[in-house]
Amino acid sequence: MKLTKKILCSVAAVIGLVTGGVAVESGTAPVGEVVIAGEQLGTLRISPEGLAIIGNAEGCRSDPYHCPAGLVTNGIGNTHGVPNKPISLEQVAKDWVVNIKHTEQCITKAEGISGTTMTQGQFDAFTSFAFNTGCTRFMRNRDGSSTRIYRHITQGNYPKACSELTKWVYGGGVKLPGLITRRGIEYDRCNASG
Repeated sequence: MKLTKKILCSVAAVIGLVTGGVAVESGTAPVGEVVIAGEQLGTLRISPEGLAIIGNAEGCRSDPYHCPAGLVTNGIGNTHGVPNKPISLEQVAKDWVVNIKHTEQCITKAEGISGTTMTQGQFDAFTSFAFNTGCTRFMRNRDGSSTRIYRHITQGNYPKACSELTKWVYGGGVKLPGLITRRGIEYDRCNASG
């Protein structure tokens, strides 16, 4: 695949498409039903504030590129069905919704094991975290054992799970400044009252 020069897109514009224009600053309630370009895409439990955490950490590109893990990526962290050409802002938003819904299912399943409902802030933070790591890595260490964050969530100990977030700042054995920043924001959201 021949990669073109960077074609950046606006995370705020994509969030606007997903939320129907709800401002991030006032958006701590779940997004709810999502309709983009007349297409119903289902319901999101994450809040606009949670979308901003993910979007701002991931960035937005309408052209295909190789992410740090070497995967062909476009949009906001999308690695599925990436065409060899730039995509529209509407397609970025649609792909993102599909990917977030998959991540939400992972978090909701873990929450269901505990039988205890998360706060909106906890749900937003853990969804951002699992969007970044992937569901399998969120749940399992490389040796197949359960991660501490997953174990705490399935036990309903969300404050302890929140405290695990700031430990996940390494990539390839190196502490990464971008992950330090992201985990700090996720930790703050996880401990927020709303």
